[in-house]
This record gives sequence, C-alpha cells and structure tokens, in this order.
Amino acid sequence: MMKISKFELLPNEVIIECFEFIHIFHIYYSFDGLNNRFNKLIRNLALNLDFSYVRKGAVDNFCQTLLSFPEIKQRIYSLHLSNKETCGQIDTFLSNFAPNDLSRLQRLTLTYVEKENIIKLKSMLPLSTNLFFIDLIASQIDEDEIISVLSLSKLQKLSMLSLRSFLIHIQQPTIITHLTIFNCSLSQLQYQLFQYVPMLKYLNVEYLSKYNRSLNNLDKYDAIHLEKLIIGEFKYNFQDFSIFAKQILNIKSLTISTINNLTMINALHWQYLIQSSLPYLSTFKFKFGLKKSTNNIEICLKRMAFFQSQFWIKKHNWYTQIQSDQHSICIYTVPYLTKTFEMKPNTIMHYHTDSHNINLFNRITKLTLTHQSITDKYSYNFPNVTSLTLVCSDVIIDSSFEPIDLIHCLKIMINLSKLKHLDISKYKSMISSEKLLELVKESSKLSSIKIDPAILISLYSNDELCEYLMKKINILNIYRYNHCSFNSFEEMIMFHTIFKNIEQIRCNINDGKQINFLLNQFPKLLVIHIYMSSTSNYRSVYSLLQQLSVRQKFNFHVKYDSLNVPELSIWKR
Repeated sequence: MMKISKFELLPNEVIIECFEFIHIFHIYYSFDGLNNRFNKLIRNLALNLDFSYVRKGAVDNFCQTLLSFPEIKQRIYSLHLSNKETCGQIDTFLSNFAPNDLSRLQRLTLTYVEKENIIKLKSMLPLSTNLFFIDLIASQIDEDEIISVLSLSKLQKLSMLSLRSFLIHIQQPTIITHLTIFNCSLSQLQYQLFQYVPMLKYLNVEYLSKYNRSLNNLDKYDAIHLEKLIIGEFKYNFQDFSIFAKQILNIKSLTISTINNLTMINALHWQYLIQSSLPYLSTFKFKFGLKKSTNNIEICLKRMAFFQSQFWIKKHNWYTQIQSDQHSICIYTVPYLTKTFEMKPNTIMHYHTDSHNINLFNRITKLTLTHQSITDKYSYNFPNVTSLTLVCSDVIIDSSFEPIDLIHCLKIMINLSKLKHLDISKYKSMISSEKLLELVKESSKLSSIKIDPAILISLYSNDELCEYLMKKINILNIYRYNHCSFNSFEEMIMFHTIFKNIEQIRCNINDGKQINFLLNQFPKLLVIHIYMSSTSNYRSVYSLLQQLSVRQKFNFHVKYDSLNVPELSIWKR
C-alpha cells in the first residue's frame, strides 16, 4: 500500500498557495507525474515564467513537458526571456511554440533581443492579442520590426529603447498608461507622443536629448492624465522645460537630473514655475550638476543656497544637499536620487538640513569607495548597499599615508550583512588575505566577487579564506584586458580546487585545453564568458566549441567588443 505524505492531506487551495513560494521548474520537477491529483493541479496553474539566469537543461526539460502536454501553453500569462547572460535563450524557448501558442500571454519581457530572434517574434506577437505589458530591455537591434507587429489593442504598459519606431508605426490613439523610453527628444513628446497616448499616467525617459529629431508638426497635445514624470538626464535648458511644463499641468511627481547646466540651478525660477504651472506637484526630486571652473563656482554656490528658502523647506519639505569634489559640484534632493554613488577622495558635503542626513544615502545599493575616501569620510552611512567597489585613486599611497582599519571603517559605513557583490579588481594590493577573510566572514550574503587574477593567486596561501570562497562564491569575474586569467594549466587546476562550485565566470582564456577543462570540470557552471586577447587559436577554439555544443547540448555565441576582442558566451545545461 502506497504511503500518503502529510503534504498530500492538505486541501487543493492550500497546496496552490504553497506553490506560489516555489519556482515553477521545481514544482514540475518534484510533482509532475506523481499522481493524477498533482498532475491536474500543476497543469492548471497560471504560469508566470522568468527564465533569466536559469540553467539550459531546466529550460529544455520544461519545454519537453510543454510539448508532451500542449494544453499547458495556454496557461502561460507572464514570460521573461533573456539573451544577456543565457545566450540564445529567446530562440531556444520560442522554437518550441507555434505562433498562436501564446495567445493568452499578458506580460512579456525580452532582454537583449538579437537579430536571429526577429522572425519568430514577428510571427508570434501579432497573435498575442491579450498583451497589456511589454518590456524590451537593452535590445541589440533596431526595435522597428518588433514595434511594427505589436498588438496594441490592450497594451497599457510599454518599455522600449527609442520612441522613433513607436511614432512611425502608431496609427491611432492607444490606451497606454505607462511608458518607459531610453532615449527621445523633447519635440517628440511635445508634438507627437501625447497625441497617441492620451491616457498616459507614467512617463520615464532615461535621456531626453536634442539628438532625436521628430517629424514637423505644429500642433501640441497636453498630457492631462500624466501624474509621474522621470527624466534621467535632461539635455535642454530651463526655458525649454518651462515651456514643456504647460503640457503637463497635472503631474504630482517630478524627477529630473542634469549635468553641467547652470540654467537649471535657479531656485527662484523653479519656484515661479511650480506655483504658476505645476499646482499639483507634491513630490520633486532632482540632481543638478556643474563642472567646476574658476568663474562659476561662487555663482553656483550662491544659486544653490536659494534652495534653502521657506518655499522649499517649510512649505514642501524638499530638503537638499550640496556636494563637491575636485572637478564638479552638484545639488540634489534628500535622499540621494539614484541607486549608484561614488565617494571620491576629495568629496565634500555641504550640509544644510542636518535632521535629514540620516536618510541621505538610503537609496544607494551600488557604492564605489576610493581608499582615501574610506580614510577621510567613513562617518557617512550607506545602509542598503548590495554591491561594493573598492578602488585606489591615482594618488600614490606611500608610507606617510595614515593607515586605516578597513573592515572597521566599512562596518561603520555599510551594513555588510546585505552585501552580495564585491569588486576589488582595482584595489591593487591594498587588501591582505586576512582582511579579505574578515570581510567575507562579515558579509553573510556575499556570493559574487570581481578580482584581478594576479591578486587572486596571492590569496591561495590562506587556507581558511579559500574554504570560505569555496562555500560562498557563485559568481566570479577575473577578466583583465589583454591578460590571461591562467598562466598555466597547473594554475587552473589550483583554481579548480577552490572554485569548483561556481555558477558563473568571466575570464580571459586563449587555450582550447583550458576551455575544455572549464566546460567539463566545473559541474555547477551555468554561464561562461571568455575573452580571447590572442586570436591565434580562435579557429581551433571555435571548432572545439562547435563539437562540444552538439555533444553537451549547450548554446554558445561569439561577439566582438569595441577593441575587436572576441567574447565567447556559453549557456550550459
């Protein structure tokens, strides 16, 4: 008689709720075929599939299940496919589908779309008439062919690289409410976009620049429903924005940044604009910067001081911080606007709102610190950093430089328990194996390291550190331009004893024997990026990968960087 587990005694509703906390691949791997009840339960689940950073074998197995039980395809409502790290994934997955198999798909995210994906996407997208969300991330092609076949009848949220393709192919107003664009011009917004997205509530433009020219059109259209506007970098003058503001009178939240634009640093002009044209604005986040020169620094500081008036502090609670270094000065709202921050050795904070400094860097998740800034500025706190880069500046560190207790200072500045990635590739020899061991111990979530291969070799003598690295590090970047990551095969064998459990690696290898060893002796490797600084062995390496890819069923792709160095990307089973 077959035993029944306690889990099987639970009602279907509770089991389905439990499944929400388990990855869909694990659900199918563990429960598919177990019995008729579980078969029926899991094959009727609404599938929200995210294939980013998934092993190729898991994708292949799931696709085989879809081929065996094609009715499951109609349960796919959300899908994320990515070529970025997992090369060829979009084509691998879509090869298992007929054009109308994803007719119920509602949300689609595609990362790193490449030329070979176009044919399948052009046949699938017109039939995906239930799509209300499409996110095209870092496409490697002109998105024109994708945008031209989109079904727009139900589309509400769209994210894309450029506005040009959308404006060319749009024929009538849409119901889009959320739009994210990497690059467009102000005239494209003023004269074209708002005509076709009259229901727009949210607009996010990474670069609003003058380099994109729109078609001639004398009619402007107001965005009466727009509530939130984010501009990553505004490459116009204040007068241009003040004219544009008359088309967005109802916005409640505005985020805007500029680089080296003195016209934007004028608190009185902003106050008048807000009072006259933006009466509903309640959230205003900005960062206005300027390159330093002997002529503008005093003018700039005087202008920035006006952002401390009662209009900003008392009426709106918009607190600001002034920051300067050797080459630039900027003013920004508190907390700091973006998630990325670099603390340079000569960074100076000009505090005006002390009661709010405790939250100054709460948003920062990616932090770069120079060695000198750790020495001088460790009173600043970055409580939510997950990625830390340590560098040595161009200033020569000599014996007269005051020594620091690195880990002590970092523990004051950063909550190390949240740290996931550490980059010390440009930190030279400033950190000893003992200090790195202490840092690794304190960083309970650390799983990724970028390090110079020469420095890495020097750490092998510390057995305790090697043991921690073996247990914790899943992602390793030891790439250094024009420098082989392994000087000999023996060195690679030593590397294997410590990092045999890694799942992702980025390195420089020119030897086919080393590449073969990497493919066969690291069982958990999922993603491999290999740069070949020497192309003398390229043909033999390429031939080797062709043979092994058929035998081991992995995907590989070759592209060339800006210096014409071949990069081999491999997605393993």
